[in-house]
Amino acid sequence: MLSVTRSSRRNFIREFLSFAAIRARWRATGGTGAQSRFKREVQERLGVLPQFFTPTEAAPELAEQLWAQAKAAYLDNPLPSLFKERLFVHLSRFCEVRYCIVRHVGFLIGKGNPAGDARAAPETIEQVNTLLSRPVLNAAQLEAVFARLENYTQPTNIPAPQTKAEEDLLDAITVMFVVPARSAQARAAVRRAVGDRSFEHITALLTFIRTAHYWTETHPEVGYETDMIMLMAQHQDLARRLLDTADAEWAHAGDALREALTGQLQVLNTELQHRTRNLLSVIQVIFDRTLSKHTTLKSFADVFSSRLDAISSVQAYLSRLVQGEKVTFDGLLRTELAAHAVSLKQITLEGPVGVRLRSSTLQTFALAIHELVVNAVKYGALACPTAHLTVRWEVEQNEEQPPLLHVHWRETGVNIIHIDDIPMQPGYGRELIERALPYQLRATTHFEVMPEGVCCSISVPVLA
Repeated sequence: MLSVTRSSRRNFIREFLSFAAIRARWRATGGTGAQSRFKREVQERLGVLPQFFTPTEAAPELAEQLWAQAKAAYLDNPLPSLFKERLFVHLSRFCEVRYCIVRHVGFLIGKGNPAGDARAAPETIEQVNTLLSRPVLNAAQLEAVFARLENYTQPTNIPAPQTKAEEDLLDAITVMFVVPARSAQARAAVRRAVGDRSFEHITALLTFIRTAHYWTETHPEVGYETDMIMLMAQHQDLARRLLDTADAEWAHAGDALREALTGQLQVLNTELQHRTRNLLSVIQVIFDRTLSKHTTLKSFADVFSSRLDAISSVQAYLSRLVQGEKVTFDGLLRTELAAHAVSLKQITLEGPVGVRLRSSTLQTFALAIHELVVNAVKYGALACPTAHLTVRWEVEQNEEQPPLLHVHWRETGVNIIHIDDIPMQPGYGRELIERALPYQLRATTHFEVMPEGVCCSISVPVLA
């Protein structure tokens, strides 16, 4: 019994004095010079010592590893300090454990250094409340954000805080962060706006923010620091915005954004399925209507082939949506005119460039434009050297409804004697404009054959 006891004691002493055991006890107690240096480094850089970087007894070395990641992706990241901190706060709204948003709001208002930068000017509580109260965008609003970012002709610097440009960037980055698998268009828009280098730095920062969120979600025992407890006690509105799970915007923000993006994808998927199922039906209708208006095989073949080419062009346009692009009205109109090799000397085109059409309305709308052009080429202004075609368009902005594209098509100088002889009056094209567009696209249309040519107006919702 004595020998066993002595042996056990020797093993215990040997184990206790082993280097690994000494190092583990050394780190766990926090009483070492190295640990003190680590804590001093964190506090000097951030202005406070966050609980996030407090070593755990089970794996004390991980605190320093998290710190190394924080320095590389967050603190030493060359993006502007206030932008980094504002982005951290904005995205922390989507984390159910509230430690990150509380701590980084503290950094942003000067309870510590924003993004570890002692020179960065802190923001006011009012400015932070504005940032925290930004709504989650719906699908149509996100489309508008992406369009503005995609319109950058060359990469620009990270925008200043509290600007519209910064809001657009925050919204697009939110899509990248919350639903990365569905963020192809958002990534392309951000990259176009800020350039490849800044895009990669943004991605690195998102990686650390994701790490911080996951760490706090799996370690909910991490407590708030005293400075933020005192601050929230003094500012009840801010405390409720940060902590009240019944009223706080974060509770459903992630779900709302996912729903918006899911709805957007469902629209595209439904559209693709609809086109796949009904393409043959559309062709059949065109075949029947064309056949009923032509008595010779040649005339039938010419018109039917032309309409099939129009459908083919629409499908080519829609295929561009894979790259996150949208077809524009002026692009659609110019392409259709170019396909018929008409002289631009007879045409006046006036309207804003880049009015983006909704993918769900494109096919029917494009066919209507095709029918107008074909009619003008065969019987109207583009068939007579002395006639003229004027197409003017404008966008009406309304906060209560989607933007409306107003298109005004007017032919002059055609000198039509027998209006009833115009093939388009009882034909497929006019029926498409007067019946299909209002029914399918919620458009408002007016079509009239005047003595000098066709006069047509179409108002249809667009993305703008």
